Amino acid sequence: MKSKKIKALVISLGIIVFIVIASVVSLQVVFRLPLPSYSGTVTLDGLTAKVEVWTDEHGVPHIFAQNEADLFFAQGYITARERMFQMDTTRLAGSGELSTYFGEATIKADKFFKTVGFYRTAEVEYQLLKPESRAFLDAYTKGVNAYISTCKNLPIEYTLLGVKPQPWKPQDSVVTGLLMAYSLNRPKDTELVLYQIGLKAGEDILKHITPTLPEYAPTVSERNNNLNLSISNNAESATSGESRRCDSNLCCPISLDIPASNWMIFAGSRTTTGKPIFTGSPDLQPKIPALFYLVHLKGGRYDVIGGSIPGAPGVNVLGFNRKIAWSTTNGRGDELDYFIEKLNPDNPNQYLTENGYKDFKLIDEVVKIKTKDGFREEKFQVKISRHGPIISDVVSNAPANCAMMWVGLQPPTNMFDGFDALIRANNFEEFRRALSVVKTPTINFGYADVDGNIGYQYIMSVPLRKNGDGTLPVPGDTGEYEWTGFVPFEKLPYDYNPDKGYIASFNNPPKNVNYHITSYFMFERALRFEEIVKSKDKFTSEEIRNMQLDNVSMVAKRWVPQVLKACGGTEELQAAPALFQGWNYSIDIQSQAATLFNSFYMHLIRNTLEDELGKELCDTILTPYLIYQPDMMLANIMDDNNHFLWDDIRTTDIKETKEDMVRKSMKDAVNELTSRLGSDPTKWEWGKVHMMTFKHPMGAKLPFFNLKPIPTNGDGFTINAGWWDSQNPYAMDSGGVIRMVIDMSDMESATLISPPGQSGQYKSPYYSDLAEIWAKGMQIPAHFLSAQELSKLLILEPAR
Repeated sequence: MKSKKIKALVISLGIIVFIVIASVVSLQVVFRLPLPSYSGTVTLDGLTAKVEVWTDEHGVPHIFAQNEADLFFAQGYITARERMFQMDTTRLAGSGELSTYFGEATIKADKFFKTVGFYRTAEVEYQLLKPESRAFLDAYTKGVNAYISTCKNLPIEYTLLGVKPQPWKPQDSVVTGLLMAYSLNRPKDTELVLYQIGLKAGEDILKHITPTLPEYAPTVSERNNNLNLSISNNAESATSGESRRCDSNLCCPISLDIPASNWMIFAGSRTTTGKPIFTGSPDLQPKIPALFYLVHLKGGRYDVIGGSIPGAPGVNVLGFNRKIAWSTTNGRGDELDYFIEKLNPDNPNQYLTENGYKDFKLIDEVVKIKTKDGFREEKFQVKISRHGPIISDVVSNAPANCAMMWVGLQPPTNMFDGFDALIRANNFEEFRRALSVVKTPTINFGYADVDGNIGYQYIMSVPLRKNGDGTLPVPGDTGEYEWTGFVPFEKLPYDYNPDKGYIASFNNPPKNVNYHITSYFMFERALRFEEIVKSKDKFTSEEIRNMQLDNVSMVAKRWVPQVLKACGGTEELQAAPALFQGWNYSIDIQSQAATLFNSFYMHLIRNTLEDELGKELCDTILTPYLIYQPDMMLANIMDDNNHFLWDDIRTTDIKETKEDMVRKSMKDAVNELTSRLGSDPTKWEWGKVHMMTFKHPMGAKLPFFNLKPIPTNGDGFTINAGWWDSQNPYAMDSGGVIRMVIDMSDMESATLISPPGQSGQYKSPYYSDLAEIWAKGMQIPAHFLSAQELSKLLILEPAR
């Protein structure tokens, strides 16, 4: 009997093991079914001629077509194979239809998107495009739909959600571009946070907390355009005495923010190769899939490689063709204002103007919400004034009856017209001509060409205001703050072959002009670059490449001497500050001093401002997109030991000084790190706490989609940016996750990277293969001239 029981148990265990193994194998098969092939032949309706797609060892496609229509058709098809779910959710966001996939969780987001009217604008924008721009959008759309109609196994996310993608429309591509443009607009959140600070702490406190840029803050260009702009007296008086202020960003409705980008361009006179060397690094929140998709397009007038936005044709954020290279940083321009409308007490569907009451434009909207039993609908009404949609119910911190006026809601924006011409440009004149038509987004474009020229162009629709500068919400009923026009493109900042032999942008001011661009520039990383570039006359390609990876913090360099002075005689603080002795201010993963300083600085900001602002607002300004605001403030008051902001108003019997705040913040930092990492400061390495986790949109509930945390260098104030989340210290929140380095003397040596991988398909070999490469500061070959020597070739054939 005993032996029979043992035998039965063994059989049962064997069956269980078999079931487990079979289940695992089945899941692996299911996960891999949607993965595309990178060789062979695919026949597609819609093509007119054969297209070759050569794929490199990291999944970067090089598309060779015999005509332009087939080129963009193939781009749509190939991109959709890797990024369909990402493209789909982006267009659902733009149209306010996320809840058809995600149910109750995204109702507020859908109401926001429908209220602002991104898709309403996209539909108008598409009709106003040039015919050739519509043609390549239409071709791209056909390619995406070729994938949708022929795909036998959709990405696993569709299976898990029980949904299917609808056919793609060209307006879906347009709304993708509009969402990106909106995400780059700094005032959209900052102005409302400043408004709340004024309400909470009073105008006097607001004035001091919203600091000016230091006089030593570098500008991108020192060129004098010799252009005089005539501005009305009201606009002049409103801006002439106004100082530039730092930027911040509370929260973006979608995670498409670029908080601290950079590009650096050296002329041949400053390089050992004798030709320009160009590095680009737009910074954003790393996710799975990556925001950008690397692609090489060759056919007709196009031969270009770089970062594309999945869902939009062409190449945009950075790239190069056979003649020129470009990269972008957020221009941080203020092309969005908030107006507080005054309602008619007898008719809430009217608002007051200087000429009497006027009717709101009313739009009935419906949010469709997925439920267990199908769908339900939630109806609401959108009100639009002469300034724009009323966003008070859908945007945090907005006052009642607040309208949002944004350039992007005033089509045409000409984004697709301009960027299409950009990637075909052969020289600086054509580069500027292409950008001259683009109304939004606000961007610094860096430029270099094979003939040895370097330059840059700032693009933005700079509003001319009757009064004020748009920093805070203004009354909408008087007509005193209306926009009267825009600064002409010819008078926007630019530069070309500067005498100093280099140009660089770190979201710092483009140049000093006699009109108001924005209150939201940065300066810390630009200071560090100027320090590096003045260290020698000529740089090698490798030295310039390493500048992208520079981890030195100018903030630490400024404050560590203050810490050592204030804490020098404090016995209880001797051990920890000793980490600062001999430190080179580099925020690298092996550094204990980097961890201590980041903790200290967070506590210094909190201890200085929380008494005036309260915990909630203080938490808000400590977010990655707002941290430059208090940083600027501290830089401006650090030399005044008795400035009133150092005093904690909650301790009525004591008047604290700067040194008191420094000591308190060091004590708080030591206590925090001791509790978290132990009492031995030599074990407080930055890499233990500063890690990047690439997260999937569904990763909160299905964590297998996410990658394991990766230790990373840098912080929010280093050229090699590594922003971290103050609500989850010190988890990396944003950084340079698409990069390029190109020596214009040798295009084949160019490198790119956009982690964590090219594919959004779970279990694809290209899902996460670039994450570790990126974390080590490396990039992958572009294969720009040698693409047809790659081993993987997919042929796309037209159907007979």
